[in-house]
Amino acid sequence: MAYSFQPYINYLGVHLVLTGFFNLFPSLLVPKVLDTFLFPLDSLLRAISVTGTIALFDNPNLSPAFRSMNTPFGHLLLGALASASGGISMSSFSLFSPEWRFSTPPILNAGLWTSADVWGGALAALLFSVSTHSQAFTMPTLDPSKLGRAYFPLNLIPGFFRLFLQPPLSSTSKGSDFHLLASSALSIQHGKALAAIALMAVFGSRVLYTHWLPRTPQVESRKLKTKPAKN
Repeated sequence: MAYSFQPYINYLGVHLVLTGFFNLFPSLLVPKVLDTFLFPLDSLLRAISVTGTIALFDNPNLSPAFRSMNTPFGHLLLGALASASGGISMSSFSLFSPEWRFSTPPILNAGLWTSADVWGGALAALLFSVSTHSQAFTMPTLDPSKLGRAYFPLNLIPGFFRLFLQPPLSSTSKGSDFHLLASSALSIQHGKALAAIALMAVFGSRVLYTHWLPRTPQVESRKLKTKPAKN
């Protein structure tokens, strides 16, 4: 990815277009408007970053150090990093402000939806790798004692769910291999589309929860707590 022009074209192109647009319409620079209308584009760009990083494992010239990450946990970790590492780094070093300084990484204080960039990226990597039958998610056996630590966290799947892990329907695959999806492998392009749809669902739900769903008022409960007791 570092030697490819595609990420730079994707992000710089979007940055220049949006910068020019909001210079013309500065009244639209409202978090509610930005999050509502731009979350599909944000999801698409993050999906391209996540799937592009995972697809590097198909490169025969990949360094051994990076290839050692070709495990289920490695895919989840790389998906989270590809999706959220930029934002976490900028917030941790206060790069949005003129005075740079180090502060607590926001992920350490994040809740469910504020950490969606992280776990959403891991989810996108999982769906992409599983749907395309990545080698990292190909299990030679369903016995967790024989899988070893390289298959973490697949070796922690409860026995009930292992009933749904079957050999693939494709006749070109080994009969002894098991996948999380028993159907035939999706193409790379369809796997990328699935990852993008998953991120859109996650980010769309975050926008809905953050900006559009009504909040439960807690004024009455606070009044009851602060009300002085009668003598």
